[in-house]
Amino acid sequence: MPKNKIGLKFDGWEKLMANIDKMAGMTAMQEVTKSALKATKSYVNSNVMKIMAKSNLPAKGKYSAGLTLDSLDNDFVVAWSGYTAEIAIGFDFDVSGLRYIFLMYGTTNMKPVAGLKNAIYGNKTKKEISKIQSEAVNKYITRHMGG
Repeated sequence: MPKNKIGLKFDGWEKLMANIDKMAGMTAMQEVTKSALKATKSYVNSNVMKIMAKSNLPAKGKYSAGLTLDSLDNDFVVAWSGYTAEIAIGFDFDVSGLRYIFLMYGTTNMKPVAGLKNAIYGNKTKKEISKIQSEAVNKYITRHMGG
């Protein structure tokens, strides 16, 4: 299971969630949170899939068996711990082992895959995640609560 997890990360999310909870209850708050986190994971996974194209890999993918890409977490289950929700992102270490670390950071003999680290952890990704989550919450409010 990937250890990288992400929660809601846009400005004003605490206040917005509190208002949703007041107006529509805990179930609505959980529903909107799940929607935002799933949209986030979908965005990150699609970026990683593009970057992991064989043409971007070391030796143009000559030695790639696809195991690292197969270890990309595609499970869209949102884990709850009280009022905290998280969704796993990134690669499953139990499946790929150190491969994804080598691809992300490089080795003494191999350059890192360009953009792989940024696709998960980069500032541009963080800004886009914030935007996606905010849009998902606002879309939910518009659709289910009338604006």
